[in-house]
Amino acid sequence: MLRRVVPALFAVLALIVAGCGGESTTGRGGADVAKGKELFVSGCGSCHVLADAGTQGKVGPNLDDAFGFGREQCFDDSSFFSVALAQIAIPSRDGAMPADIYDGQDAVDVAAYVAGAAGIDRPCPTANE
Repeated sequence: MLRRVVPALFAVLALIVAGCGGESTTGRGGADVAKGKELFVSGCGSCHVLADAGTQGKVGPNLDDAFGFGREQCFDDSSFFSVALAQIAIPSRDGAMPADIYDGQDAVDVAAYVAGAAGIDRPCPTANE
């Protein structure tokens, strides 16, 4: 299992560090963050840990850890949104991340929720200044 999680974490971190941000940000573009949380809990929570959602999945990466480094580096939510949306669209080769788990507005809603919730326990140090 560790062989699947570590590359996924590095892929997410690489995208964040590369600055993959888009025009869409959490709550914009018609994203329904509350619906995104519901969809995350029902469709993603059995695989992913996300403290805000109360999920304790053991198959996919811990999203608080995966996005925590980026938060400590003061990246904005648009970067997290872009990474989450891309990861939803890209299935894993071994089938652990299912293809098309969500698409369209549902994928946007989930990505917006994750962007605003993942890794929030590791805030940007300058945010408190």
